[in-house]
Amino acid sequence: MILFLTPAIVVLVVTSIFPLVYSLVLSAFQWNMLMPLSVPKYTGLANYARAFQDHEFTGALSRTLLYVLIAVPAEFLLGLAIAFLVTSRIRGLPAYRVALLMPLMMTPVVVGVLWRFLLNPEYGVVDFVIRGFGGPAVTWLAARNTAFASILIVEIWQQLPVVIFILAAGISSLPDSIFEAADIDGATRWQRLRLLTLPLLRPVIAVVLLLRIMDCFKVFDALYTLTYGGPGSSTELISLFIYKQGLKFFQVGRATSMSWLFLVVVFVISMFFMRQVWKEQSN
Repeated sequence: MILFLTPAIVVLVVTSIFPLVYSLVLSAFQWNMLMPLSVPKYTGLANYARAFQDHEFTGALSRTLLYVLIAVPAEFLLGLAIAFLVTSRIRGLPAYRVALLMPLMMTPVVVGVLWRFLLNPEYGVVDFVIRGFGGPAVTWLAARNTAFASILIVEIWQQLPVVIFILAAGISSLPDSIFEAADIDGATRWQRLRLLTLPLLRPVIAVVLLLRIMDCFKVFDALYTLTYGGPGSSTELISLFIYKQGLKFFQVGRATSMSWLFLVVVFVISMFFMRQVWKEQSN
């Protein structure tokens, strides 16, 4: 058994565990790789202390938190509504389920490039439709507020199918006998939703929220191709900020320390939702 597991263990150590440990070691050093023949200088926890005093880092982290706080609830509420729709017995509706999967069939890089063209104020389809209704053209990716709204729209558009189909699977798995008994007792649709459907879906909802929060925190590909953090730093989320520090400015110690701080934030939030899932399974 050990002989068969050895290749997988070796690959895991080389590709995951060693880089993780090595990054933790590098976070205790100050090292600018742009300087020829530079030697890493041990600074202990100075990089971590400096990160909290860095307005660029805290700004990127606050933008990321705002991004998650808007995108995840919007995806959940829209996904829940559409999940109820796709699980209903409306005639002809199942034919549209394949269309809902189309955003997931596209890679995030392609999504970013596609929406960059769609939101172009000169020849983009979105502004073409707005002008067709008599509205003014909007420079979606050139203004700070509209650029942030644009990355939220793209995130919701691409990831909404994930929420829809997980919740739809959860709704379809609920026992019909409970709802039939509620109908006999004269329960309204709102009472069925509030007292039966949502409580029974709590484990599924916790899993959906956990997955979407983790994915939103580490969004990178579409953001890179859509705005590259601009204009200014208005759409520079924490993943893109750390990427620039490490692979553009080659401040390796600074980037790795920020990565570990970011990991701790995501881990704490993830553990909260995991405890909710474990609590539901134990009941």
